[in-house]
Amino acid sequence: MLKKMVIFGLLALTMAGCGSPSATDKPESTSSVEIASKYYHQLDKKEQSMVFFTFKAVADDSQDGGKYIVDMKVRNGTKSQLKFDLSKFILSTSNTGTPIKSVKHGDLTIAPMRTKTVTGLFDSATAANFNGVGEFCYLSRDFLLAYSYGADKTAGATTDNLKVASLIVQNKATTQKPSESAVNTQSQAATSAPDSETSQQTSQASTQPTTQQSQASSESVRIVNSAEQAMQIAAPFLNTTVNALRATPVDDGWQVGPKMTYADVIVHYNGRVFSPANPATGQPDHWLN
Repeated sequence: MLKKMVIFGLLALTMAGCGSPSATDKPESTSSVEIASKYYHQLDKKEQSMVFFTFKAVADDSQDGGKYIVDMKVRNGTKSQLKFDLSKFILSTSNTGTPIKSVKHGDLTIAPMRTKTVTGLFDSATAANFNGVGEFCYLSRDFLLAYSYGADKTAGATTDNLKVASLIVQNKATTQKPSESAVNTQSQAATSAPDSETSQQTSQASTQPTTQQSQASSESVRIVNSAEQAMQIAAPFLNTTVNALRATPVDDGWQVGPKMTYADVIVHYNGRVFSPANPATGQPDHWLN
């Protein structure tokens, strides 16, 4: 009898051990944290500052007109999966110029802490876009990624150049629009003047454009302080590079033009660019920005 009781006890203990799984036998959890996916314009300012752009321009001799292609490298330093609509990248030249649009389509997706490169994002830029005023943007200037100056150099143009004072000045000068108050003041003065006075003003404007330019320029804050800045501002309007220009001090600014030809413009201290009348072509006096 005692022997049977021992046997039954051992069987009971064995069955109990098999029925209770150990901690190591528990199945592993299959749940994972889902990474948020956001388009660049949906990021807040702090997150946007964690995304780093590099734009590198390369001469494309297979095209006529000295064209460049531009490659873009993006490093996503955020915790979100970052997305871009590739067709929404633009290269702006001024507030009056037509921006160069991306030739790519579809979405670009970059995982957190990863880098991706897009080859040939733009294919119709010229050297002038990298030697003067220009901005790489996403959707609009509200999402400024980098200034285009120096993109054709070895290091390219990066997000870091948004902190360079001289680039800030020259781009602000050509992208800001005249204030409505200034426009309204000029309009009121023109409509309130007597006919004889208006005729006299028109005559003076045609014979002394420099005086009129100086008056308009002196109303704004001086932001252009060197011939170098003046040439950088004028280069896109003259469709050439800074190295091909010369600058001569004149009243309230600089007279800037190509070294070998006469096609000058006046760059005022406030950043506005004036093109004098050209009798050969019949082109009247006019502002370029």
